[in-house]
Amino acid sequence: MSDGPATTDPDELLEVFEIASGEGDRPTGVAKTRGAIHRDGDWHLAFFCWIVRRSETNGEVEVVLQKRAPQKDVWPGRFDASAAGHVRFGETTAEASREIEEELGLQVEPSALQPLLRHHQEHVHESGIVDREIHDVHLLRCDAPLASYRPGPEVSALTAVTIDAVLELVAGRRASIATTLVRAGAADERIELRRDDLVPYDVAYWERLAHSGRASMARR
Repeated sequence: MSDGPATTDPDELLEVFEIASGEGDRPTGVAKTRGAIHRDGDWHLAFFCWIVRRSETNGEVEVVLQKRAPQKDVWPGRFDASAAGHVRFGETTAEASREIEEELGLQVEPSALQPLLRHHQEHVHESGIVDREIHDVHLLRCDAPLASYRPGPEVSALTAVTIDAVLELVAGRRASIATTLVRAGAADERIELRRDDLVPYDVAYWERLAHSGRASMARR
């Protein structure tokens, strides 16, 4: 039974985290349902994977974005990380990487993931959800074409855009990015991606991703 605002999978068990000044974040060992955590505004852990690749047209570093399904409880229809989801109570990072296969249909060895710095993100939604997430951020190099992905029901479409273009977009230095939307079983669609189409992360977050993405590409 749900014990909080309307949320996706409200009975999923998550772990409550504490944020201590100068000490980072730490688990408490306390399990609460997702609905209760979103009701009470507890900090909790989420697995994030950003897929980077070389553009097939100009060789620039691209990031794969998923378009969130319209039935999602937060940010429906917005563009977000390649794959992401809550870390369940007791799960390891390796186990939480199941999100990549669940959302994108890609089988990935956890050893292929490059861990990045954690990121704290909080937002109060009109629905009453108080979402305070600790992003356990990872980078993955994958040059497979988007047409080979097999998105799950939580993902309505995929696109890939250059990281530099996204930086310009979120910083307000450009109005849109012309890109192609790829949907399973449907024709590709040309769209103009605008800042309000993205889940809102600050410029510094994107700058860290861009730096890490370029460095990852340079090593190969």
